[in-house]
Amino acid sequence: MFKKIGDQLYLFIINNHSGKGTKVWKQTLPLLLKMGIEFKSYLITKPDDLVDLKLDISTINVKALVIIGGDGTVHHALRFIENTQVPLGIIPAGSGNDFARALKIPKNSRKALRKILNGQTERIDLIKVNDELCTTIVGVGFDAKVAEITNHSRLKPWLNTFKLGKLAYVFGVLKGVFSYQPTDLTINIDGKEKVFSNVWLIAIANTPYYGGGLKICPEADKADGIVNICVAHSLSRLELLMFFPLVFLGKHTLHRCVATDKGEVINISSKSTTTVQADGEMLGNTPVSITVLKSHLNVII
Repeated sequence: MFKKIGDQLYLFIINNHSGKGTKVWKQTLPLLLKMGIEFKSYLITKPDDLVDLKLDISTINVKALVIIGGDGTVHHALRFIENTQVPLGIIPAGSGNDFARALKIPKNSRKALRKILNGQTERIDLIKVNDELCTTIVGVGFDAKVAEITNHSRLKPWLNTFKLGKLAYVFGVLKGVFSYQPTDLTINIDGKEKVFSNVWLIAIANTPYYGGGLKICPEADKADGIVNICVAHSLSRLELLMFFPLVFLGKHTLHRCVATDKGEVINISSKSTTTVQADGEMLGNTPVSITVLKSHLNVII
């Protein structure tokens, strides 16, 4: 819906299926109207709806693109502001909200809106995964399988209703640990090749978190021009279950079966087909090519 047309407007995308998107919008809308903020809004029911949304920001004088949703909604919305100077704002309303967590965006929708209207921005890196953009983490292997299980879980919408969305990921881990088969992977980091056997997961991180607060790459920095890499390999299934509590604390990097690294251009191939996810969204299978795009995105902080 439009307010009166002026010099600039805020463009809101609200994911009705992402946690509490509609509830947050109902809290936000009266504030916008009361303050006389000019805006246009789009309501979607799932992140994939953005693939078919006909939206050309170059034809609208947009002050900021604001996402009311989670990491998946942000992921699919990046294509609207790629190669523009339009800043991205977030009012967290997903089940994980790991990108918002990395940006230190308040969970409180009023406080998050206040930051957006203040308009302080920072340029950060993005990850290019084959031909797609990613804000947080690319996962190869077990964590991608868990994301796939979680996204299709019938429990997830129910848990989101009671603000327990993180538990959907925990259930995904428990289900995946008994079905996923580790494999041998080759990872090339800036031209240097390494081979790992019995790999459970590889995380390539622009920011520290995924899965609703799992600190898989504690030292990842969104604006340092590199990605941090975590490889978990040669773990038994019981050891893997014990591994994830360490990840919440960011202490897993000291484990004997964890290798860490950093780089700018990463290529991963595997002995058997391995699932790939980015920002919690499924991107297909290996092989996968990952490149850092330095200072590529303007975000409101």
